[in-house]
Amino acid sequence: MIFDFKKNKRKASAKFDAGSAALSGIMPVAPFLCAPPSLREAKRVLFVQPHPDDNQIGAGGTIAWLISRGVECWELTVTDDRYANPEYIGKENEVETVRQKEAKAAQAYLGMKNAGFLGFADKTRATVDELSQAILKVIREIKPDFVLTVDPDLATECHSDHIKVGQAVKYACMDAMCDFYPEFIDGKPREDVHRVANIGFYYTDKPNTMIDISDYEETKMNSVACHVSQTTIDPSLMLVVRLQQQYHAQGTRYKAVEPLRLQRSLQMHCFNLPVEPIK
Repeated sequence: MIFDFKKNKRKASAKFDAGSAALSGIMPVAPFLCAPPSLREAKRVLFVQPHPDDNQIGAGGTIAWLISRGVECWELTVTDDRYANPEYIGKENEVETVRQKEAKAAQAYLGMKNAGFLGFADKTRATVDELSQAILKVIREIKPDFVLTVDPDLATECHSDHIKVGQAVKYACMDAMCDFYPEFIDGKPREDVHRVANIGFYYTDKPNTMIDISDYEETKMNSVACHVSQTTIDPSLMLVVRLQQQYHAQGTRYKAVEPLRLQRSLQMHCFNLPVEPIK
């Protein structure tokens, strides 16, 4: 059989031209595919925090703004102080700890719903997979359209809990839609699956969304102040939080800002479309 190079080259060229035409047809929607999702579309948001104060410090203003818009906001706390205080030894799961009480006070102040405490120790030795499995169950129960947590890829982050929890949330959001994972139920595909449409990160150095919290700055600061044990240990905490949100507001018309990195489910797996940064 003789290979007709010229004939096949023409066929390949025709296919390429057809593919290029099809691609040019979808290019007008590329800005939409690359644009971060808007929290204005949110109806139910799950905030997953490594420690009992992270959501308020990193996104307290965003939470207050969302709740003012009627959005249902849930808070899930991965680690707490039940293994960090000698007073709790032997009764770790029988008493409500100081930091658990403070977290509930902050939730009540903001109007959040409590998705629970997963019970892992501060500076946990649990693996990312173990954390992800626990978070996955909550995602499937609450079925949020947005899940927000800490950015595990923050260049300066050195706290293992933040890195682990951020990664665990990413895995859990991806795995929540798999009807075979972590196992079938009675030999049948799972019926509790859920597709997380959008994921987001606070404590990020690669923001693509700036949330104006000017009208909610004091609400945020009051929610952070609910964590009395932490503001007592570090009296500068409140000042640093305020300075940070004012620092991020530089160059904007806002007084205070929380930077977020948001992405759609399209960017959760393999498609390397960029999520366009702020311009």
